[in-house]
Amino acid sequence: MKQSITKCISMALVLLMSFALFAACTSELSGPTNSGTAPVNPVTGASDPTGGEPAPVTESTEPQNGEVATEIVTGGGAKAGFLDQVEGLPDKLEDPNIKIVYWYNPKQYAVDIRKQADVYDPILEAIPYFEEKYGGKVTVIYSAWGDMLETVTSLQNAGDAPDLFEIYDETLYSVILSGVAQNLDNYTSDLDFNYYKINKETFQWKGSYYAIPLKPYAFYIMYNKDLFELEGLDDPATMYREGKWNWSTFRDVCKRLTKTTDGELSQVAYGSWEDTILSFMYANGGSLLNIDTKTGEVTSNLGAVKTQNTINYLIELKDCFIYGNDMWGWFDNGAMAMIRGHEYPVDFPFDTGMVPFPTGDDYQGKNLVVYPQGMAVPSGAKNPEGAVAFMRVVNELQQEVGNQKEANRIGQENYDMIYADDVNLVYQYDKGLNDIGTVIATIVNYINEGVPAATINANLESQIQAEINLMYNDRQ
Repeated sequence: MKQSITKCISMALVLLMSFALFAACTSELSGPTNSGTAPVNPVTGASDPTGGEPAPVTESTEPQNGEVATEIVTGGGAKAGFLDQVEGLPDKLEDPNIKIVYWYNPKQYAVDIRKQADVYDPILEAIPYFEEKYGGKVTVIYSAWGDMLETVTSLQNAGDAPDLFEIYDETLYSVILSGVAQNLDNYTSDLDFNYYKINKETFQWKGSYYAIPLKPYAFYIMYNKDLFELEGLDDPATMYREGKWNWSTFRDVCKRLTKTTDGELSQVAYGSWEDTILSFMYANGGSLLNIDTKTGEVTSNLGAVKTQNTINYLIELKDCFIYGNDMWGWFDNGAMAMIRGHEYPVDFPFDTGMVPFPTGDDYQGKNLVVYPQGMAVPSGAKNPEGAVAFMRVVNELQQEVGNQKEANRIGQENYDMIYADDVNLVYQYDKGLNDIGTVIATIVNYINEGVPAATINANLESQIQAEINLMYNDRQ
């Protein structure tokens, strides 16, 4: 154990600290709102707007929006012929060529896989296998994350719609209701939605499919093992495996791992971005919104019992949390016990572990908060059949290669823990509001001020309802 290093770093940090939606609109087609959350990065796994980007490309590889990739470099690794017996995958395509608008610059991906052999992007990795099987060409049109939907709608309005683009929790229902994404019922089957333990209704609207899921990304907490050992606390991963990682044990470790020196905060239990409050809600069976994709009805869920209990729990722990970019310095310097944001592999002067979010008092069982993403086919796409076949290749390759690459990054033992048969995946697609960042930030500010959950709901009720009307009710 690296205890002495941890103590020195912690004290140094104390001394140091003591001194110191996008809305794409045209006259022809109005795009959905995108409030700009960054993608889950296959290199880091992060989904934050600041810390989850790949390492910056060099000047020679700096991408431009609309740039078409001329070469795709991948890590490979699949056995020859692994696609030969895939159920439902067509042997031939009338048109084997597709175009994808995508946020991960292929030039940067080539740099990243040279640095880390277990980097894995499901879309870019599938391209050579698709091209080999069908004899066509997959064209990747690069677009920065915040500009991706604008790129799609611009191409649609020019009569040159791409065949695929990525959707996520802030954008899926918006691209459906704005008409940017097309109905996939004539091209998909249940096979396209059976790869992962997620509800296929997430990708539906009023009974029709509009996107095909990728493997959900796991939201896990990284922790400093040395701080837990110094305090004589049980290991969180061990507690999780034993079914004891819950609000009670999490509360205990937060209280004991948050410390002050001469009245100043010298060690803190937990740090993450502000939207971490939603992960705590999901792990308690709560959510910000209640979205019924069968009927299209959307209501605020902020006043629901499970959500209210989550907020009051977070208020209880408000002095044990740090939100935002300040968390990096605290954790990296050994003065923060747990963080949601760092991704394996890491190299710190202390030992680390990983564990899912604790199960709330209103929930039960072992749960893993995940972030489901998917790919949609734009209206006007010339080759939806090819796009759906490509997604089958993507998800088959995930089973063949991608899962093991993930296990290599986080450690096989950790992988087996979070994906065990008795672990439930929990999530919600409840961030589809025009100004979701402000809503979440306001809730966090109230939490830090100790405002009761019921008051928070009363104060925000009209604002959230207005956002729901704008994004859902007025567009159906």
